[in-house]
Amino acid sequence: MHMKQLLLVIDLQKGWRHAAATETAMLRTVTLCKQFKGDIIHCCFRNDPASAFTTQLGWKRFTSPKDTDQIPEIAALNLPVYWASTYSRLNGETVPIVRQYDHVYLAGVFTDISIAATAMGLFDHNIPVSVVSDCVATLHGQDVQAAGLKSLDYALGKKHLVSSRDLV
Repeated sequence: MHMKQLLLVIDLQKGWRHAAATETAMLRTVTLCKQFKGDIIHCCFRNDPASAFTTQLGWKRFTSPKDTDQIPEIAALNLPVYWASTYSRLNGETVPIVRQYDHVYLAGVFTDISIAATAMGLFDHNIPVSVVSDCVATLHGQDVQAAGLKSLDYALGKKHLVSSRDLV
């Protein structure tokens, strides 16, 4: 029986691109997208002025294209794009999509925030999920990256942290 697989790419956007912290994982994700045998969607973040990002955190970025636009390398692939204004990329638009798949793989940024929130949300919806560990990154430092992956290891199970080499 053929497993229907989805690669859900999170936040390969200009405002998250950082030469040292995120660019390598972003470009590895683009390479994976070019080789992945299943379906692919790109879920992006756009801040809502009424959201807790603004009202609680006082954070006002990601309301304009200089932050929200996809990085050119992923934009060139013309993937279906879905928008969210929450930590998780699961919402009324994306949950019916992910439910169509036997397994969902996550790649993108941030390991410790949106990747973790989306992974645990998929898990809570009983949708098999794995994180592509060499295709995720954070701007919050290597200690946080390592802790985020360790937390996902516990939350999802060790065999659900996979390498991009395992998927091509």
